[in-house]
Amino acid sequence: MNRIYVVDDEPDMVELLATVLKGEGYEIETYTDGRVALARVLEEPPDLLLLDLMMPDLDGFELLKLLRLDSRGRNVVVLVVSARTGHRAQLETLQLGANAYIYKPFSPRELAVQVRHLLDERRGSPGD
Repeated sequence: MNRIYVVDDEPDMVELLATVLKGEGYEIETYTDGRVALARVLEEPPDLLLLDLMMPDLDGFELLKLLRLDSRGRNVVVLVVSARTGHRAQLETLQLGANAYIYKPFSPRELAVQVRHLLDERRGSPGD
């Protein structure tokens, strides 16, 4: 079973993301604090990290930057899910090493398909 860490400071969004992904059969861990999430990722890397950008203390940009600087986090698949629209935020996160970017609001199906695609890509197998 694939393990996904969901990192977002909004409890309602964390619940929505976790519900959608659990419904797809994934094992989910949720975090509302970027520092706690980073420590956990480096301790036991997930199959996929789903990351919000706009968080207090340690935001998603900085978390991603720190993750990619550490050898334990370089290969973690990262899907950014953010309300920041426009190409600037998307390009910045991709340059920092994110694998994909989804804009909020999103459809649950869009999220499920993107996650499956990224996990299939990680395994090197074609999607269904």
